[in-house]
Amino acid sequence: MNEVSRCESNSPVERILCVEDSPTQAAHIRNILANDGYQVEVAADGFQSLALARETKPDLVVLDIMLPDIDGYSVCRKLRSQSDHYIPVLMLSARQEVEDRLDGLEVGADDYLPKPFDARELLARVKSLLRIKRLNNELQEKLNEAQESFNVWRRVAVTDHLTGLHNRHYLQKMLQDEVTVASRYGTSLSCVMLDIDHFRDFNNQYGHLVGDEVLKGLAAVLERGSRKADVIARYGGEEFVLLLPMTDLDAAALTARRLCREVASTPLASEAGNLKITISLGVAALPDSDITTPLKLIAKADRALYMAKDAGRNRVVVLGPGDSPPQELVE
Repeated sequence: MNEVSRCESNSPVERILCVEDSPTQAAHIRNILANDGYQVEVAADGFQSLALARETKPDLVVLDIMLPDIDGYSVCRKLRSQSDHYIPVLMLSARQEVEDRLDGLEVGADDYLPKPFDARELLARVKSLLRIKRLNNELQEKLNEAQESFNVWRRVAVTDHLTGLHNRHYLQKMLQDEVTVASRYGTSLSCVMLDIDHFRDFNNQYGHLVGDEVLKGLAAVLERGSRKADVIARYGGEEFVLLLPMTDLDAAALTARRLCREVASTPLASEAGNLKITISLGVAALPDSDITTPLKLIAKADRALYMAKDAGRNRVVVLGPGDSPPQELVE
């Protein structure tokens, strides 16, 4: 049977779980702790204590070694394995041998108090362990805040501030990684480079703010039309790059053509109204004997892009391996 004592306090009441099979000892410990302002729950055996610990998440456990079902060592070990946060454990025992204390500390107990004990010593050790827990909690909060700050900084460092896509720095890192993987395992890796047709004239007519809205709208279309494994980055200005892992040249050409068609048919909202744009795309892929470095993959896709622009724009040009003639896909 669980017994709970609550004390009024202006600060949050710290919760202590007392695991003791002797009703007399349990009442004695509960009274000492409750009179000092703690909220106390009592479990009479090991399995009950583990269930209560999962349910109530106590700030400290006062644990007797001798229990009717499993011993305190096993309880302490299971508490450590089942909890995702630090719970100090004060172990109690009538045994006086040094080996018993060492066994308790080895399974994860934070302190050991032999029976019979003085009430003042029990309170002193409880307060000491709770002070350590508060410090541990504060440290964990600071670590979490530092991790979150680092995550924010990392996202900012690899994100294009206008479109929310990855930036060129991130693309260069992922390009190196993906080319390494493709070369090592003999898998395909495609690169699609694209830009907006006549974007300079567009900016001159509508202004740079509307141009920025169009860039953001295009980024959204590219994200919708890509897989989670794909890397989509703003390369600079109105140029974008897609890295398509595990995608051969033919599949990349189909993806590029689909994007070309989708952009041309999707009005982009802006202050100047719904605007339509077209894009030109160049595609290259590994394996390719011409491509010996990551930058050469980008360069070949870029060359295909400029061939698409020279051929009239709003189209895809695919450059295959070696001396293969360019394949032009007109929308």
